[in-house]
Order: sequence, then structure tokens, then C-alpha cells
Amino acid sequence: MQPIERNRDTRRRLVAAVAALAERPAADPSAVAAALAQLAFWDRWAEQLLRRWRSGQLPPPSVPPWYDDAINSALADQWGALDPDAAGRLAVAAAQAVDHEVEQLESPVLAAITAADELHLVRRYAYREPVLSMLDAPA
Repeated sequence: MQPIERNRDTRRRLVAAVAALAERPAADPSAVAAALAQLAFWDRWAEQLLRRWRSGQLPPPSVPPWYDDAINSALADQWGALDPDAAGRLAVAAAQAVDHEVEQLESPVLAAITAADELHLVRRYAYREPVLSMLDAPA
């Protein structure tokens, strides 16, 4: 299955999992909210970077290896303070937006993203699957 199809599949599963939260409250609402909000943030981040790639504005050549962890640590408390339903809505909207950007990628842009070893921007399913596993786990 190609990234576009895998992204669609995980987005559909995310929509269903978020809808189920309304019927089955999470055992640890703060952890669920944090996971969904983190997912929403990084999908929106990827969306913005993909838009820049498509417009010819390449992102910085590199960031230090600790960069993503520092962002996650800085935002963890805010993410956990959200209501799980609100975080779920943010995650679904972000997934829809980034998937749309991925679907709009032209071959030369995709080739440049691949050459820069930035395919994580395209393979959003890889970030959704762990969150979906957490949401599918029995409470």
C-alpha cells in the first residue's frame, strides 16, 4: 500500500477512534488528549513544511537530533490539559489537512523530499499508528 492509501486508512481509523471517545471515555483522559494533540501538532507541522516545499521555499537544511524531543517536552503540559474531544477534533482536522497536501505533491517535489530524506512528512500513517494502538487498547 502506498503512503497516500496508508494515510487515508489511518485517517479513517482516527476519525472512528475519536468518535468512539464520546461514547467510551478514556481511562486516562490527559494521556489521550496529549497523544491526540501531539499528533495534531506534528501533522500541522508537516502540512506547513509540505506547503513550503511545494512553493519552492525549502525548509532549513537540518535541525539538531534533539529538536523534536525538545518541542514535545515543551508542549506536553499544554497538550495534556486539553479536553480529549477537543484534541481529537484537532487531530482529525490536521490529518485531513496534511493528507490533502500529500495528495497534491507533484513528482519533482516528491523527488526532492525523498532526496532530502524527509519522507516522514509524507508518511503520516507512521505517526498515527501508535496513537491508534493506544486508543484501541482496552481501558
